[in-house]
Amino acid sequence: MLISPLAERLCRSRGIDPARLHGTGPRGRIMAADVAAGEVEKTPESGDGSRLADPALPPTRAPKDGYYVYDAEVDMQALAQMSFPIAVQCEKLLEKRYSLFDYIVRAVVKACTSAPEWKADAVDVLIFENEGADTTIIPDAADKTICDIARETSPPAPMPEDFHPRIVVCDAHTSRARVAQVLRSPDHRPDFAFVARGNSPKVGIRAGRAKLRSCILPYTFYASEQAVSPDVANHIAAALHTLLYNPARLLLITEARKTKPI
Repeated sequence: MLISPLAERLCRSRGIDPARLHGTGPRGRIMAADVAAGEVEKTPESGDGSRLADPALPPTRAPKDGYYVYDAEVDMQALAQMSFPIAVQCEKLLEKRYSLFDYIVRAVVKACTSAPEWKADAVDVLIFENEGADTTIIPDAADKTICDIARETSPPAPMPEDFHPRIVVCDAHTSRARVAQVLRSPDHRPDFAFVARGNSPKVGIRAGRAKLRSCILPYTFYASEQAVSPDVANHIAAALHTLLYNPARLLLITEARKTKPI
């Protein structure tokens, strides 16, 4: 039986028999999301005990500092295989290749904006890269393609004093102290945050496919209790996980582009 380290720890801490779970990872590997999905109680509305509601992932930990917390992991193999030829073709245009991190940023934005209950005038995003050393801002990210995101993250631009992001995306080893240093005002906390974990190189495509040591990406997703209800947060967490496993959907812009009146 194949099981990821995080899924194994979750099973052990929650007294779950992994043999009873259905693995959705490569070769039937049991992932953390499979453990969370196995904990969702069956609802009686459907007659046979199966859920009819939209996919949802329950939090994996108690709320922390006013945020719902979701620990999960995803295999980036499909994402790497799809993005590599696209990145090579776009290298001359952008003078750099798409990185896996560009796709992850798009996935987080797309998942958050998939919830009509979450309202935001402008979905401004703050990105921490190179272990938090570099910061990049993506204004109005909801209507931007991966190409737009890749173009705006190279080179990194300084953050204006009045920039208050609704979403924060951090690569591995970005410390909380670094985030707090940049987000100086406690009155403008982001609604959502994505934090990459472990040693998986999120810029593996930029460095070259041969340098991808591991395609397993552990991450933690945070959703503000003030911004969304528990049910909405659970659905956004599930949408994010689904998008990371279906990279082709990240290339689509389903939101209508805003046009300014003439």
